[in-house]
Amino acid sequence: MIRTNPQAPFERYADDGIIHCKTETEAKEILKQLNQRLGECKLELHPMKTKIVYCKDKDRKKEYPNTEFDFLGYTFRRIFIKDKLGRLQFNFLPSVSKKSAKAFRDKIKAMRIHSLTGSKIEMIAERINPLVRGWLNYFTKYNPSAVKYTMDCLNRRLVKWAMCKYKKFRGHRRRAEIWLRELAKREPNMFPHWALGMIP
Repeated sequence: MIRTNPQAPFERYADDGIIHCKTETEAKEILKQLNQRLGECKLELHPMKTKIVYCKDKDRKKEYPNTEFDFLGYTFRRIFIKDKLGRLQFNFLPSVSKKSAKAFRDKIKAMRIHSLTGSKIEMIAERINPLVRGWLNYFTKYNPSAVKYTMDCLNRRLVKWAMCKYKKFRGHRRRAEIWLRELAKREPNMFPHWALGMIP
């Protein structure tokens, strides 16, 4: 890339990469060169992952078959979002991918928080916070609102734990939600997502 296409910036992580092109013609030509070069090295591009993507936004409004891609756990796509001046418009930005969000929810589910009825909520926090904090630190750098659904799922797990732990909440989800919300307001730093305002 440096030798033959210095005009096209690119990023690579392990065997994944992105190349930025100004036109579709340039993209097709570089793709042809890559196929040839990798062939010389007895390698090949992944037939399913490799694609030319049109970065559709407020300025690029044409219709193309591929308008989004995944890279390092993020999905890059057109999003209707406020800009720095507070105006709502389409921008091409990264957000946590569906695959990354589901993998995190699966990890939380596997912890079976609701079954830890012998633990205080502070102990639950101590157990899950390193995972939650690391995930949020990585996925809230861009479009932080995209993680809200996943954090809502975590809050529901905590509500379920409260319903299992305390007799007064058994069969009364609403009461458990109110109790947890009040706790989140009093102790917003107990969980990393509460500190970001994502309370029950």
